[in-house]
Amino acid sequence: MEKTIRYLAFGDSLTVGFGAPEGYGFVSLYRQKMEQLLNVPVELHQVGKNGATTTHLLQTLESESRLQKDVQEADIITITAGGNDLMQAAIPYFYQSDPNYLKSALHMFETNYKKLIAHIQVLRQGIRAPYVIALIGLYNPLPQVPDADYWVQRFNLFLRKLEQPHIYIVQVYDAFIGQDRHYLSEDAIHPNEQGYEVFAREVESAVSLQELQQLVQITRQG
Repeated sequence: MEKTIRYLAFGDSLTVGFGAPEGYGFVSLYRQKMEQLLNVPVELHQVGKNGATTTHLLQTLESESRLQKDVQEADIITITAGGNDLMQAAIPYFYQSDPNYLKSALHMFETNYKKLIAHIQVLRQGIRAPYVIALIGLYNPLPQVPDADYWVQRFNLFLRKLEQPHIYIVQVYDAFIGQDRHYLSEDAIHPNEQGYEVFAREVESAVSLQELQQLVQITRQG
């Protein structure tokens, strides 16, 4: 019986692939990469919502039984979260120059993300099958806003603290520096097709082929 990798993509508009033609967001591109690398089918469950903050995503995970089942069955999970927390705080900060807006957003991001990971781990308790989580870091969607770089890097620095043997941090920040014209869509905020290709490539780099092959082998034995 042929093994199928179950891929759960969970998150905000970056998980949706907003800004690129349908089928050219990073989720679709990464799914294709996995199928090519492993030579097995990859079953995708894409649960993304435009505009979702970490608060929205946490509420969704806590309340939707279908998503909880997807978490329990997934071999690999990617999460995009935090960009909207940052954007919502950056607007009043831009007009009022009050860093407390961004400090509060960072605190909320940290609190919610910890709860998100903890909830996934609770859902996986008692399930022997291994799984991998890839947390996608932030690029700077607002290079025109003073100090945005600093705060994006604060968000990314926190993500690194969540790294565990089965949790990988995917940093896309460096790849986007100075590449706005090439990697961002017409709205100058979301990635375009080329930008999402960078995302997919960085996920592929962060989660090693060996790690993915182990998921296939263990599931075949199970």
